[in-house]
Amino acid sequence: MIRESLISWRDVTEQLVVILDEREEEKRDAIITQIEELINKREDLQSSIQEPFTDEEKSFGQALLPLEKILQAKLKVYLKDIRLDISDQQKKKVSVNAYMDPYNQVFRDGTFYDKKK
Repeated sequence: MIRESLISWRDVTEQLVVILDEREEEKRDAIITQIEELINKREDLQSSIQEPFTDEEKSFGQALLPLEKILQAKLKVYLKDIRLDISDQQKKKVSVNAYMDPYNQVFRDGTFYDKKK
């Protein structure tokens, strides 16, 4: 007999894997909220998963390991995507500011400095 907490752990993990496949930027805030809720559920379930385990539960846990690796990989990719979007936004901000004030970097004392060496 497998404990309900282990089955719930698997279900929550599978939900996370499915949610992490969503890549639309417009829905990102809602997806992040869902991810946080599911991770919190997993943390709550983790405290109820304690030894001793039956043989059936051990084999069930071994079957969960590949799913856990998939989840970790998808979380890393999702985090990387968010970081790339943040850096792109920062680059756009700098380029917009340079476009709006093109003479910001010009030396105003009348001298010319050659930036090339």
